[in-house]
Amino acid sequence: MKPKACKLWPFKIVSKPDFGYASEAAYGYGENRLFVYADSTCRGLRYGKPTWEFTDCTLREFIEIALGLRSEQYKTTANINFSSLML
Repeated sequence: MKPKACKLWPFKIVSKPDFGYASEAAYGYGENRLFVYADSTCRGLRYGKPTWEFTDCTLREFIEIALGLRSEQYKTTANINFSSLML
C-alpha cells in the first residue's frame, strides 16, 4: 500500500493558504475550506482552467484521501494490469 504522501502527489492540500494565491487555491469540501497546490517542479502539469471532471471527481478524491475519508484510489492513480506487462 502506498503512503498517503504518494497518493496525494503532485498536490499539497493544506488548511491554510501557506503558499499564497489563496483565492486560486481554495477548494470547498462540505464545511471545510482547503487550499490545493500543485508541485511546480512536476513535469507534465498544465496550467489553466481545470475540467469539470478534474475539479468535481479527481480533485475530490485527492481531498478525501487528504482528510482520511478514503484510502482507495480510482481517479488519482494509474490502472496498470501487471499481467499484460509480462507479454
